[in-house]
Amino acid sequence: MSLQRRLIIAVLVAAPFAWLLTIGVTYFRAQQEINELYDTDMVRMAEHLYDLLDVFGAPPPGRVATAPPKVGDLGQAHLGDLAVAAWLPDGRALRIDPDGDPLPRQPGVQGFTNTDVENVTWRVYYLENSIDASRVAVGQRLGEREELVSSYLLGQILPWLFALPLLLLMLVGGVRQALKPVNALSMALERRNPNDPVPIDPSLAPGELRPLVVAMNRLLGRVASAIEHERRLTADAAHELRTPLAALHVQWEVAQRAVNVEERAEADAKVALGIQRLNRLVSQLLAMSRLESGTKTSFSDTANWPEISGHALSDSLWLATSKQVDVELFWPDDGIAPLPLTGDEHLLGLMLRNLLDNAIRYSPPGGMVAVHFKPDGITLTDQGTGVPPDLLARLGDRFFRAPGQQESGSGLGLSIAKRVASMHGLSIAFANLHQDGKSSGFQATISRLTTG
Repeated sequence: MSLQRRLIIAVLVAAPFAWLLTIGVTYFRAQQEINELYDTDMVRMAEHLYDLLDVFGAPPPGRVATAPPKVGDLGQAHLGDLAVAAWLPDGRALRIDPDGDPLPRQPGVQGFTNTDVENVTWRVYYLENSIDASRVAVGQRLGEREELVSSYLLGQILPWLFALPLLLLMLVGGVRQALKPVNALSMALERRNPNDPVPIDPSLAPGELRPLVVAMNRLLGRVASAIEHERRLTADAAHELRTPLAALHVQWEVAQRAVNVEERAEADAKVALGIQRLNRLVSQLLAMSRLESGTKTSFSDTANWPEISGHALSDSLWLATSKQVDVELFWPDDGIAPLPLTGDEHLLGLMLRNLLDNAIRYSPPGGMVAVHFKPDGITLTDQGTGVPPDLLARLGDRFFRAPGQQESGSGLGLSIAKRVASMHGLSIAFANLHQDGKSSGFQATISRLTTG
């Protein structure tokens, strides 16, 4: 059930319930106030009449006291609903009010009591002189009080019978109007492209919803980051698996063409080694994925560059052979460690292989790629034509490839290398080489990041 429907139902239930509750409380209070008012008047009237008994005295023999005539404008008085009566000590009634003649004397009764008079319930107040037993009574028809309460409530109910539906309509309209920003936000989220990284403008939402929109923007940012991470992993996997699969295919063809048991055994061993390397590459990609997602933030193993370079060279050997390019490694003098570093050897091998693969691909047939390991860095030099100077800064951008390249590729290799380098506190710089004013090759330099 939607929030709007819940609010509307709550309004439709709460408003009539509150109205009925108010009517009930009003009825109870009105009844109390009216009873209090009339009972007080009856007591005062009885007291006044009691004080006048001596004035009335006993009527002369042969004549009964009569009530004074009612003259003048009586307004809206309904005298039949209120009556008074009085009795002398000998029990004779004084005809003060003809409407009070039916009231019973009820000797011994003091104060208020309800009694039936001519099949009508009356509320009667009795006041008796304890010395001579003279009595007075003031009575009122109970129905008069109920009529007054009913009239009062009816005056309250009738206007609300017309006003309540209008009020409910206004409340329902107000709820719908108040929830329009929520509906607009819901529609915006429903129409939103999953690839849209632009956050929702919090100023478009009401103040109560702005914290929700801010939190939602953060969530959308994390979701977009996760989606981008998965896309990068897929693209990197497609790029990185291409080379070992090609090498494995070549080794498999060699195994198929083997003419004796020794050649087949050697070829099978290479195929098995290629499968192991392919498995290692998958592990490398997963390791990079974990690093980018923040599950691993530090390294403790010292980089073994001879072993790392051996794996990278082995993975790129088939490409160097097919391109007729020689790869030569240069190491520092004995006792000098090449670029001391703690890191993940699989990832560092991934970085070096990508740079080596790039140098081999863009070297001319018969060319040479030189890899110099130094105490402060590593340089890879090829004899290719390089890239236009204005594009050097863009090398390493994802999916960027210099125009006019004949070699196949996706523009991810250098991007992966730069990301691995950044994870290890390294940087990679690219430069064109010149000799005698002419292009003589291309160089990639791995060095430590400078701070300060």
